[in-house]
Amino acid sequence: MSGLGPLSGYKVLDFTQFESGTVCTETLAWMGAEIWKVERPGKGELGRFSVAEPDVDSVGFIILNMNKKSITCNLKTKEGMELIHKLVKEADVLVENMGPGSIDKLGLGYEDCKKINEKIVFAQIKGFGLDGPYKDYPAFNPIAAAVGGMPAVTGQPGEMPVQSGINLADSGGGYMCAMSVIAALLQRERQGMGQRIEVAMQDVVIAFGRSNWEPYYREGKPPKRVGNGMPLEDVAPAGMYPCSPFGPNDYVHIYCSRHPGSRQFINLCEVIGRKDILEDPRFETPRSRYQHKDILDPIIAEWTGKHTKFEAMDILCKSDVPAGAVFDCDDITNDEYLRERGVMVEIEHKDRGKLIVPGFAPRMSENKVSYEISPSLGNANEEVYQKIIGLTEAEFEALKVKGVI
Repeated sequence: MSGLGPLSGYKVLDFTQFESGTVCTETLAWMGAEIWKVERPGKGELGRFSVAEPDVDSVGFIILNMNKKSITCNLKTKEGMELIHKLVKEADVLVENMGPGSIDKLGLGYEDCKKINEKIVFAQIKGFGLDGPYKDYPAFNPIAAAVGGMPAVTGQPGEMPVQSGINLADSGGGYMCAMSVIAALLQRERQGMGQRIEVAMQDVVIAFGRSNWEPYYREGKPPKRVGNGMPLEDVAPAGMYPCSPFGPNDYVHIYCSRHPGSRQFINLCEVIGRKDILEDPRFETPRSRYQHKDILDPIIAEWTGKHTKFEAMDILCKSDVPAGAVFDCDDITNDEYLRERGVMVEIEHKDRGKLIVPGFAPRMSENKVSYEISPSLGNANEEVYQKIIGLTEAEFEALKVKGVI
């Protein structure tokens, strides 16, 4: 399945599940690396099947595990661990996002693997730093988001913190881990050593929220929640405005720059046919407009309500007024440009049929991604165990009978 991408020839031993780890290894796969995804015999990884559909790959699993090879192995058996040790020796990278301490209890921690392959790049994604007071705490995306500061600045003023609908901690952690793996491989090529990579999802969310420290130091206190407003400063217009035909996602977000000299608010007033607003002292500055947003917002909404969100975005942006329609999954899935660009790709699953799902986001002139459907459970057992580590047909069949693979 590995192509001719920049990571062609590199082999990754994949002990990941759910989202953060699988995003990391899928990203490496899309860059050409060969991924050996280790799963439980007969059961697969924990995210492969759902409670509602226990006999068919979940859509989530399909989306997160493209271009990989699946091998099954019972890690609780001596024979299974012998197989894994042989694969550690052959691999360039090992990636895992098991619960705290799980990989070490299996005897596959960094020091264990380094004894087998001193140049291994050993990557781990956890909720919290492994050298801190929370190292043993379990964590999923909303937990990491909470301790990373995201909900503290998300939601309406005066109301409770709100989680994001995007899994920034999970997928963000996966992408950051993939970037680190690539950097470690480059360093190994130049300096000859492997290394351990540790990505804590709390750290990832903190890194993505760095702009919050500007108002924190300016005001001397944590930034407040501003709903759809601008977190950096109280300015207007900055928010969601309803559009025709007024469905749940029929909104356009409009934001005019807070910087002096910007013509964006002037342009907005001209577009909506309300140049008279420019003579009103209440709307002279971004801050004064914020103080009177209860008057200003309905004026803007009256105009947006006469257009669809796509029309409003198009008209405003062509007049140099920053605006973005609220795209939902249906809009994105059916967007012809996103299909042509390859942001959304069409795949065919044996049980699910045709699916249009997110693909590899970056565009690289020399990396042509050929999308392969997520692997069926154990689809590469024979290839990996016999061709990579040299099991005979008899040895292979014996391990199948014992339930090791």
